[in-house]
Amino acid sequence: MRHVRALMLGIALIALVVSCVGYVFLGEIRSPVASEGTPVEFVVASGEATADIATRLRSKDLIRQPALFTLLARLRGLDGKLQAGRYILSPTMTMSDILIALQTSKVEDIQMTVPEGLRLEEIAAIVERTGVVRADTFLRVARDGESFRDTYFLLSSLPKGASLEGYLFPDTYRIAKDASAEKIVTMMLDRFAEQYANIERDVRVSNVSVHQIVTMASIVQREAALVREMPMISAVFWNRLKPENMPIVSGGQLGADPTVQYALGYSAAESSWWRKTITVTDLQIDSPYNTRRNPGLPPGPIAAPGMDALRAAAQPDPTAPYLFFVVSCVKDGSHKFATSIDDFQIYAAQYQACQ
Repeated sequence: MRHVRALMLGIALIALVVSCVGYVFLGEIRSPVASEGTPVEFVVASGEATADIATRLRSKDLIRQPALFTLLARLRGLDGKLQAGRYILSPTMTMSDILIALQTSKVEDIQMTVPEGLRLEEIAAIVERTGVVRADTFLRVARDGESFRDTYFLLSSLPKGASLEGYLFPDTYRIAKDASAEKIVTMMLDRFAEQYANIERDVRVSNVSVHQIVTMASIVQREAALVREMPMISAVFWNRLKPENMPIVSGGQLGADPTVQYALGYSAAESSWWRKTITVTDLQIDSPYNTRRNPGLPPGPIAAPGMDALRAAAQPDPTAPYLFFVVSCVKDGSHKFATSIDDFQIYAAQYQACQ
């Protein structure tokens, strides 16, 4: 009889434990992390394991127990079946709510591609074509670099009052249909920070700021037609800024036509921000961006440089002693490089003759 009582007591204890565990389990999956909170963006990658999703949900304070979330997904036959995509989730959602959302509430997004070498106005036009944000709204945000300075260390050398010209990284983005201009700008700045991290520890130019590197990269991006020539073109411009070379290059003038194009602005006749035809009068435009008149770098970038141009600006060809370059007659976008004004004039005459 005692054995029977002991067995019954054991069964009762097990039943109690199971009941308590079940109660805790149900309470956990039915209770949100918080009674209030700000919705956050959550992205599920293609093929991502449920356990990994649960861990990241915990890191964003959307759930408390990743193991219980994974177990709940398995019990509902959803393990490995959560849909890839971008979601807006809230800490006020229960685990069940989140599981349902990760199957049905994916936020629709739009692909946007920003090519290299565009100025802010051109990027704004691309943004507007997505139908998400108006160009003028985007420009208002992108021209207020000061609002983003404290968030991004790489903007610490941004001059007061400067725009984010050059810092919105050219790439392909997925943006939500309800994204704000601030969200899009932040996304592009985040990408810039990610990419710049690949070169920031190997800058070969002495005593230069991030702003100067980006400014030089933007000029290289607009000047070079071939990626392989970018480090040489970068070397030419940095060489022109060296004190020992200033007497040869009009006191350190870069003489870069793209900076003149930037200063001239939009051409209604050519329907372009980058004029193909630059006159002698154009070269005299009174602007701090006119490197045909002013020595040194312009006040800031003239376009959005890609990774190749950024790397070239930070790591110019150390073996290139050149001070000049001229488009070659090969017509493949290549240039001929010269160390002296005499050689430059010869190459320039050759180019004129082959036109």
